[in-house]
Amino acid sequence: MNQPNAREKILQAAIRVFAEKSYEGSRMDEISREANVPKSLIYYHFKSKAEILEVLTSRFIDEYTGIISENTKETHQEKAQELTGRMKNTYYEFGRKNADLIRVIFIDSLKKSTEKPILFKILDALIAKETEDKADINYDIQERRVAEFFTSFIPSYAYICYAEPWMKYYNIEKEQFDGLFLKVYEETHGNYHKNHK
Repeated sequence: MNQPNAREKILQAAIRVFAEKSYEGSRMDEISREANVPKSLIYYHFKSKAEILEVLTSRFIDEYTGIISENTKETHQEKAQELTGRMKNTYYEFGRKNADLIRVIFIDSLKKSTEKPILFKILDALIAKETEDKADINYDIQERRVAEFFTSFIPSYAYICYAEPWMKYYNIEKEQFDGLFLKVYEETHGNYHKNHK
């Protein structure tokens, strides 16, 4: 019943289907067709569509916390100094590689729901990692959440999701667009770090 790499094939197909049709609008039949596997094989690996999204989200959070763990001991000033380079050399590549999943996370997080949006889970992972790695957390955690969410997460994920249509619609070259985004990102999120000790 199990095919080599079938689980990964299903997960990658699910990302493509969720990104195109939304998580809510997609069906297991579509994932089965996209993965070119029988639907029974999907149910062999996953109990439900919700479990597929949970696995994808958990992997995304694990990879993200792996990236940020290299920087959690930095001071705000060090974060501000490294921000642009890190965005260009690390976070952009991570976002580009996960662009379709970011679309899914973005859309799912916008649903009106009493459950915790996936973006909040990612934010919680960041704060938890910083708290774990720093013995002397001397900042207001509520302020930190607001700063990360509204001056880093939302603009960064919007940048990933809208870059291609933005460049086509506004007839701007990638290099210029990237430079402008980084400039504004540094002026907002970078200033948050610069203004904190």
